[in-house]
Amino acid sequence: MQYDYVITTYYDGELKNTHRINDLFDAVEVWQMCKDFGDAKDYATYNFMDLTGKMYTKTFYRNGDVSIK
Repeated sequence: MQYDYVITTYYDGELKNTHRINDLFDAVEVWQMCKDFGDAKDYATYNFMDLTGKMYTKTFYRNGDVSIK
């Protein structure tokens, strides 16, 4: 089965979860749930890749800093 959207979660550089989603609205809903550092020791990185291959990244640091690209 072909998936159009992929969301990955990394804690401190280690892959923790991968969501493969076909529906844009479902993908956006999952992406919006990525809002803190979770169980990471220092930082959590969330990547959202769309069907064109463009990747969006959110990084949440334990000290409260947030980087969105």
